[in-house]
Amino acid sequence: MDKTIIAMYLRLSNEDRDKEELEESNSISAQRQLLNGYIQEIMQGQTYDITEFCDDGYSGTDFNRPGIQALLEAARNGEISMVIVKDFSRFGRDYLEVGRYLEYIFPILQIRFISVNDGYDSSDKFGATGGMSVALKNLVYGMYSADLSKKVRSARDTRVRNGAFVGAFAPYGYVKDPKDKHKLLVDENVAWVVRRIFQMAADGMSFAEITRQLNDEGTPSMALYRIQKNDGYGNRHPHVKVMLWNASSIRDMLTDEVYLGRLLWNRTKCGIDTNKKIIPQERENWIIVDNHHEPLVSQELFDKASSRVSHDGVKGKRMKRRNSFFICGHCGKVMQLRVKSRNRYYCNSRTQQRENACQKASIWQDDLENAVLCQVRNMADVMIGQRAVRKDSGREERKTALGKLIADSEREMQQWKNTKLSLYEQYKAGSLSREGYIGKIERGKKRLEELDKIKENAMEELESLQIISDDTRICDADLQEISVLDNFDLDRLRLLIEKVIVYREDEIEVVWKVDDPFRNG
Repeated sequence: MDKTIIAMYLRLSNEDRDKEELEESNSISAQRQLLNGYIQEIMQGQTYDITEFCDDGYSGTDFNRPGIQALLEAARNGEISMVIVKDFSRFGRDYLEVGRYLEYIFPILQIRFISVNDGYDSSDKFGATGGMSVALKNLVYGMYSADLSKKVRSARDTRVRNGAFVGAFAPYGYVKDPKDKHKLLVDENVAWVVRRIFQMAADGMSFAEITRQLNDEGTPSMALYRIQKNDGYGNRHPHVKVMLWNASSIRDMLTDEVYLGRLLWNRTKCGIDTNKKIIPQERENWIIVDNHHEPLVSQELFDKASSRVSHDGVKGKRMKRRNSFFICGHCGKVMQLRVKSRNRYYCNSRTQQRENACQKASIWQDDLENAVLCQVRNMADVMIGQRAVRKDSGREERKTALGKLIADSEREMQQWKNTKLSLYEQYKAGSLSREGYIGKIERGKKRLEELDKIKENAMEELESLQIISDDTRICDADLQEISVLDNFDLDRLRLLIEKVIVYREDEIEVVWKVDDPFRNG
């Protein structure tokens, strides 16, 4: 490429990030300023563009980061020619993976890699010496990262034992002290809600009754209150249209000892040593600090209200989800299947108010599933018919030829990548001169550009021949089976259907994964 495309990669971990900053931390800005200055220095008189990739709040211990994944995808697609970072640890702390990119992947892709603070520039590091220094540095980074994780956890545990609140968000009913974010103050706006819920439970009201009363009175739910307060918690369930109180949130509140004035920590563990999985901890491993903040309820009221938790709820009702397939058209929540005398789908939000629109979203299982089966069989029949028409008109033969051309181009492009690796290994071993290596790389690059153009033209023509945009991913055999499907097979149905929205017994909407076949006549 004539113009140098520089990928600037910036990263900041959660441990470094100052959550009281606005949208972007100063450290990210500092990295950007450093890299911009360095780029201007080394690219004097040259034409270049900068594209930025950023991971703010992500650990460098693995490469499962959106920013780094986007950068690597751009690298594989030939969209960048240089990668620049502040230091190796910004790119990643897994020294084996970092070494693999620097020693093999980036050289094969002909991408220059620069680490400013480490004084590393791959254009000056042909051979093994540079790679050894990178591996050594990243080995140190990897060991440092694991050790840092333990130290951070130990430091947090110590702070908690000393009475510091270190959570990102205050529990519902409390706010962080504006003068000291490690202390909790009572949130008088909603503290009365907590006290009332405990009192209602102690008076014998069920979770469902408490839920209905709060929703009927218009009391904002925990999630809705956080969004209204705009405390940075965000909307954790964007698909839910109506945020109401529910029985599970009531149940969780009645067993949370934070409302007794206790600070609880280490109830779960998540870190490098748990492979980022959340592992519940036994109570004896918890860190509990009594009298940490003002309690909202007394011990007597807490015991009376929480004692009913194990006896209340939905005993005897077997609930089964359809994997987010059936959706309530009024609140957006997943429909549930109640297996009792007769099976019926319903929205659980129907019980959260005495009267609401979700109560209409209730339908017998056989009626709903048979209606969906009828719709999907009809759709399969239409798609089969349209495929037959395309075959008769000769379009299918052309599509087959284009598909083969695309596959052949991709196969040759993949073979060239393997050839590039072999050439690089020959060059490193000394069996191929630098001039010979560069010459073969340039010839291969030209052929790669030709193949890319052939593939692009074929894909454009193939797209123009496409009538139903997504149905080619479904083979003829699957369509034939769906067209005569007798039973409700969710895996089969998901080939054509994204979801089914239920408004009432006589009104459902099927959201297809394929385009409307009647759109083009």
